[in-house]
Amino acid sequence: MKRILKCSQKLFETVILPLDNINSVSDNRHDPAFDATLKKSLETKGMIHPILVCLDKDFKQTDIRRFERRPVPENIEEKYRCLIGNNRYKFALDNGYTHIECHVVKTFDDVKRAHRKTEIEPRKM
Repeated sequence: MKRILKCSQKLFETVILPLDNINSVSDNRHDPAFDATLKKSLETKGMIHPILVCLDKDFKQTDIRRFERRPVPENIEEKYRCLIGNNRYKFALDNGYTHIECHVVKTFDDVKRAHRKTEIEPRKM
């Protein structure tokens, strides 16, 4: 059965993607307070903004790679890479969702622009 984690604010065009088609690198900072705040926010308010993803081929062939500061695998099996929203991805995976709403970016500037418009400070979640 398809279970979709949808966003409530659509500032950009979005698509629904299966979680198993997105490569996500854990952002878990081992911060129980942050994890609890995120979980409570998602359970009460839902996901506000879509996660930001790019096609793996765009990650490898464009300047998007400049946005990624974490160590990430060079080769992946999934078609997409999660750039922003890895904690929301993990929440979806851990809570029985099969799909998630995403905004697909194609360039470094797209990622920066979308990130600026969708970033939420943890204390404001």
